[in-house]
Amino acid sequence: MADPLDNPTLHPRALTERERAPGFKWHSYAGSPRSSQAFCLSAFGTLRSVSARDRVLEALFRHALPGFPPRRRPRRWSILPEAESPELLSELGAQQATSIDALCLSSDEVVCIESKFATDAEHGFGGCSQFPKACAGFRGPGSDIAKQTDAWCRLENWEGHRSPRAYWSLGKRWFRPEIFNRQTASDVCALRGANYQLMRNFLFAASIAERDKKSRFGVLAIGPRKYASVLAEQVAAFRRDILLPDFRDLIAFVDYEEYADILDAANATDAAELAEFLRERIRHVVGRGDAKRPAPASN
Repeated sequence: MADPLDNPTLHPRALTERERAPGFKWHSYAGSPRSSQAFCLSAFGTLRSVSARDRVLEALFRHALPGFPPRRRPRRWSILPEAESPELLSELGAQQATSIDALCLSSDEVVCIESKFATDAEHGFGGCSQFPKACAGFRGPGSDIAKQTDAWCRLENWEGHRSPRAYWSLGKRWFRPEIFNRQTASDVCALRGANYQLMRNFLFAASIAERDKKSRFGVLAIGPRKYASVLAEQVAAFRRDILLPDFRDLIAFVDYEEYADILDAANATDAAELAEFLRERIRHVVGRGDAKRPAPASN
């Protein structure tokens, strides 16, 4: 793999000195100019050193998430790239715990940012890896084809060192009751496809907010406008098909071109420089998208 630190999609100020040291958790293809991780680090890792950081995040979240009203003074935000906390969702053991691309924290709010770029945006958000080799794809007895247990979801069982995942139990507070119904082989699990990655981000944000006694949380999905139709529709489907109506405004999609406009509107030289870097990378790697900005999803 090419050295990720030499990646032209990685902004020179994206990483702290500590993050540049060995041990940082790089994804596959992190050295590629098409890397989703490198682009997200450029977009939000670099923002940590931008003088207008707090104003930019305030504007971005107000723009995308109706649950974040304006304040007379911007909140002070911290941004943690590649944030993990396996105990939150009971993700202990051999499999990869939920990793948040950019975890944004203020004194009273938390926002999980899920970013897509050239390596993954075209296909959208990731599905459950248990299907189709280990799981038959429905929620109910008989779905566990790997171990042939009676579990409705095999992730709720211990398997070696992997702890039972808490997704279904935590989701009962936020998700539509129909998705918990017993299914048979002719049905499709509601969390099997793109909803799976969005669900993990949502429950991570909700669990952080509860643990740290924060009053608001949200999830912001973001990707280039060229792929907005795919990504925005998957977010809209998650809102519509998974979340209870009262919680649908807690997740949204925004495209990177809108984010660049918000950086420009901050009227700060370093913010404008970051905006131009992101636009140049989109033009060079992704190309100019013909997609229009997606319309806001309705409840």
